[in-house]
Amino acid sequence: MHVGMNHWALLVIHIKEKEFHVYDSLRSKHRADIPQYVEELKRYLKGKHIDADKWPLRYPDPCPQQGSRDDCEIFTCKYMECLARRDIQDLPFSQDDMPLVMCLSSLQCPCYGVTVPAVQLDRFGGTC
Repeated sequence: MHVGMNHWALLVIHIKEKEFHVYDSLRSKHRADIPQYVEELKRYLKGKHIDADKWPLRYPDPCPQQGSRDDCEIFTCKYMECLARRDIQDLPFSQDDMPLVMCLSSLQCPCYGVTVPAVQLDRFGGTC
C-alpha cells in the first residue's frame, strides 16, 4: 500500500487468524492512511460475506527496518517473498542485505532479457 507521499508498506489479511498485519520498514504506526486502507478492506470483505469489523490491526515484531536509504519498495517486495514462502520466522533479512536483494531482483526481471530460477539464486547467497 502507498503510505503518505513516498512510502510503501505491506498490508496482509490473515483470514484464519482474523487479523490485519502491516509490514512497514519505517514503522509508520501513527499514519492516518493505514487505518483507512484497513477500513476499505473491511468493506470489501463484507461484500464477500466475511465480517472483519472487529479484526485487529497488528504490526508484527520483529519486522526488518530500513536505514536512511530509500529502500521501502525493496523491503515491501522482500516481505511478500518471505510470506509467500512461509519463511516469516524473524523475517531473515536486513538493510545490509538490500544491495544483494536489489541485484538478485534485477536478475529476475524479464525486462533485462535474463531470468534466473529462484533455486539458482540461493546459490548466490539469496535469503528467504
